Amino acid sequence: MPRVDERQKFTMGSFLLYMLGFLLFWEWLRPLSTFTDTSYLSIFVLFSAFLFTISYFELSIWVSFPIKLLALAYALHTIYFPVSFFDVQWVTYLANDLMNASQHALARDWDSMSNLSRTFLFLVLLWLISYLMHYWLIQARRIFLFFIITVLYVTVVDTFTAYDASGAIVRTVIIGFVLLGILRFIRIIEQKGFRVYQNQFPLMWVIPLALLISFSSVLGYLAPKAAPQWPDPVPFITAVGSQAGEGEGTGRGGGIQKIGYGTNDSRLGGPFVFDDTPVFRTQITEVHYWRVESKEVYTGLGWDTKPAEPPSEQVNPQNITTNSPHRLTYGEDVRTEDLTAKVEVVKNGLYPFIIYPGQLTSVDSEENRDYQMNSVTGKLMTFEEAGEAGLETYTVNYKYPEFSEAMLRNSSTQYPSFIQERYLQLPEDLPERVRTLSEDITAGINDPYGKAKAIEQYFADNGFGYNTQDVAVPGRNEDYVEQFLFDTKLGYCDNFSTSMAVMLRSIGIPTRWVKGFTAGEYEETIGDGVREYEVTNSNAHSWVEVYFEGVGWVPFEPTRGFRDLGNFVDDYQEDDTNLDVPVEQDQQSQQNQNLDEGSKSGGFELPFNLDKALNWLKWIGLALLSILVLGVGFGYITRKKWLSKFFLWRFRKRKDEQVFQDAYHRLLWLLEQYDVKKRPQQTLREYAIEVDRLLDTGDMKILTRKYEKARYGQHDQPVDWMDTKELWENLIKRIRP
Repeated sequence: MPRVDERQKFTMGSFLLYMLGFLLFWEWLRPLSTFTDTSYLSIFVLFSAFLFTISYFELSIWVSFPIKLLALAYALHTIYFPVSFFDVQWVTYLANDLMNASQHALARDWDSMSNLSRTFLFLVLLWLISYLMHYWLIQARRIFLFFIITVLYVTVVDTFTAYDASGAIVRTVIIGFVLLGILRFIRIIEQKGFRVYQNQFPLMWVIPLALLISFSSVLGYLAPKAAPQWPDPVPFITAVGSQAGEGEGTGRGGGIQKIGYGTNDSRLGGPFVFDDTPVFRTQITEVHYWRVESKEVYTGLGWDTKPAEPPSEQVNPQNITTNSPHRLTYGEDVRTEDLTAKVEVVKNGLYPFIIYPGQLTSVDSEENRDYQMNSVTGKLMTFEEAGEAGLETYTVNYKYPEFSEAMLRNSSTQYPSFIQERYLQLPEDLPERVRTLSEDITAGINDPYGKAKAIEQYFADNGFGYNTQDVAVPGRNEDYVEQFLFDTKLGYCDNFSTSMAVMLRSIGIPTRWVKGFTAGEYEETIGDGVREYEVTNSNAHSWVEVYFEGVGWVPFEPTRGFRDLGNFVDDYQEDDTNLDVPVEQDQQSQQNQNLDEGSKSGGFELPFNLDKALNWLKWIGLALLSILVLGVGFGYITRKKWLSKFFLWRFRKRKDEQVFQDAYHRLLWLLEQYDVKKRPQQTLREYAIEVDRLLDTGDMKILTRKYEKARYGQHDQPVDWMDTKELWENLIKRIRP
């Protein structure tokens, strides 16, 4: 058979190559919205698809270049400019911005470039990649290198970010191997000189290849796998990166971390990802936080503890008493309730300490351990033969307080010397504007409790946002609290709690920084009011304890989005035991007695049979109650059929400023009713991505970004409901039972 000199074109083959190449390139774009602030991902995907389509037709450069340039301009216009596409003004603005960006680029001042310029460069990058894909697929017939790089990219993103690449790895492997197989067939055809006409392609070769690869991939994905034989390298890599960063003096911390309880708090800051690995299971009657330890020395970058003599004391688990004045105890006049909680440690051996709420009185366990409590931090460690050894299960008995706000307001500000020495400590170089801000917030407030509540509320009223990703780390010459209060206003529990503790100290109120866990996630109700909760690494938390003379250490929760700590009442009310019967009931009895006396004396006679009338009323009431119960039950059973229509009707005519946030909250609730639930470790953005994937839309992410900007942004900016109403209605209509 004669050899063919020039490369043959296969219409069907080229289309298949471009389609698979685009799907492979799509895997690079999918994770961007998860671990970056990149928005409008759908526009970037559509722009890339358009570029691949133009490349498929292999138009002349004089035709394809203007078309692609016009598509790039249209993409920029869609993202940034609300005016008409034919308005010359936005083109002038774009040209000026690009001119300024070129000057910044020449000066290597990348941070000064605008988002518009960065988006332009990103679109140009997509353009170049589409050209490279055309070269690799059609000209060179080589895609192996790009395939390997894609696999590495997906695995690295899965390892070091919150993006779950389980499905992406499978898709990448299937697409990559099919591409390699097709290109191999084409090279064989071209090298051996087989003549295949333009409208023909050996699909009978490709289909078995695709089926074989798909079957092998699915089988490998479902098959049982051996446990890892080597230790996880990620902690070592992140540790090395952290040390390198500190050595260079960049001011960066340890990079992205996984949340969880740790012991080193000397350098706070930096982003983290949630880790929902279970650590405890608890059985409790009152919902509360779990305390582990406190720290009292603020360094400007984090927290440490000043050693005490003795550093720790041996305690009797059946009667936990200590001579340390720093221990969590309450004043004699503070009301407390004796409670019991059971704790099961999921990862035995990793946590050789006791978690407890309130004032710990005793610990019960079948395992024999020695107990030592740190004199300052209150951390209760467990030992076996002089080595740290955790308990599998134990029961803590404790006093749970009820605080009187009147008592807190009237507490003295003459603190003991040991309190002043340790819990009013501040760095000598604490920025003065931190103290000035604290004084401004509490101006006109005379009692310590009012000042503590004012600073606790300050974060909620002044645009501070809860964020676990875009969290800065102070440099060596920067103060952690100052950076959060005046520069970033974004952070998580460590930022909020540390700032409140330092601000209160700056105005003479003793505080300490507390670490532990939140209550966890509700599992089930066991009985007699006892509920079981699962506490994971994601429940690791920090808060503030404030000292009030005569009361003790009182917890406060400044972090946005978390429940208030402690049980507060206006004032204690003495029980009145002289009144066995309520006043209203006593008055009614007296009226009935007067009626009976009047009836007997002939002075008053009812015009109807009272007993018969009451009997009729009873049956009518039972009938109405039965109808009501049946109606509610039927409505609940059929709620998935009418809820969406009801909320569409309810929000149709609302135009107030609060309507967007109300509608967004109702959308979240409605999704949960239709079993599209938000997991505790998910952020709103991650949940929005999942919802868009399930409903085959991109509207949820747009609404979520607008909600986050309005709810947690630094400036209150109401969202225009008319601009978002259609997106919200489309999501509601897409929800199906």
